[in-house]
Amino acid sequence: MISFVAGIAFGYVQPARSDTPGDDTATLQAMFNNVQPGATLTLDRRVYPHGGVVTITVPNVHIEGNGATLAATNDLTSSVQIRANGVSVSNLNLTAPMGGPRYSSNDQHKLYVHGDGVRLDGITITGSAAAGVFLDGASNFVLNRVTVRDSRADGIHMTRGSNNGQVNNPLTERTGDDGVAVVSYGPKFVGVNEPPCRNITIESPVVNGTTFGNGVTVRGGENIKYHNVQVSGTSNAGVFIDTEGAPFFLQSVNGATVEGGTVTATTMAALIAYGENPDAVTNNVTFSDLTIVNTSESAPGNIAVVTAHGGAVSNIVFRNIAIQQHSQKPVLFANAPRETYTLSGITLNGSPYNAD
Repeated sequence: MISFVAGIAFGYVQPARSDTPGDDTATLQAMFNNVQPGATLTLDRRVYPHGGVVTITVPNVHIEGNGATLAATNDLTSSVQIRANGVSVSNLNLTAPMGGPRYSSNDQHKLYVHGDGVRLDGITITGSAAAGVFLDGASNFVLNRVTVRDSRADGIHMTRGSNNGQVNNPLTERTGDDGVAVVSYGPKFVGVNEPPCRNITIESPVVNGTTFGNGVTVRGGENIKYHNVQVSGTSNAGVFIDTEGAPFFLQSVNGATVEGGTVTATTMAALIAYGENPDAVTNNVTFSDLTIVNTSESAPGNIAVVTAHGGAVSNIVFRNIAIQQHSQKPVLFANAPRETYTLSGITLNGSPYNAD
């Protein structure tokens, strides 16, 4: 395996820099362009300011961050992008300006991923003009110990048919929208028929607060699994499984599991199954072996099963849910037909709860 250190390979002379003073965009791009497939590029342990987007397009390379920081200085072009297969990135810090308006284009997501077999290990993101990590049609991906703080949109956002992925031990704090999100937009929003996100497992996610949005979500998708969730202090729901209508017209949920963990002090219900898009259904969803602690007084209940605007839910299961609270808040808020959901093994402050 060829080894690159700070963009210089043995036997390779790096071109002269063309950066503006105090900006390493061109230097970073030259390093990423010149690393060879199968090689490792090791960055210097320093701060690399970049005013422009930098992109990895060479397949099957490993970027060893070595504790370096890629510091975006311009919201509109603040992204680091992976647009190749088999890329791995480890031990890297990414930053963007704090505060400001929320953006949404690919050039503004702090770390954008579009490829097969991408692996991220030990990535820390502080600040993002849009999402912290945005997986756009990514497949066979692995994210280990990815941390996102103070993004203006979702912390980790998986969409456009992202599939066959594993997300292990993510941590999000103070995200501007959902902490960890799986989202499958419908053709009325994106203009074309896209496959849903599918076959993704999120293991031991920790969501410490959102300034807007939910903790962990499945918003359209198939066979999405969350294990051992730790969610607290969200401005909306703790766990939100839904098929939203206008303007996004999300695809159906068909198979979502949230098993194990604790949801604490959420502003809305801790666990919500929601159907709104009349062309889709929130279906085959199981919440199990969870503890709910002190849901906000403003929430209509600890658990919610809700439909609106012609949407539907089906086969929603709540099993072995322990609710701890100081107030008289209802356990359940539901306007969906009773035959669409079941509850078993529910306790309220240690006493059995009977939904009937």
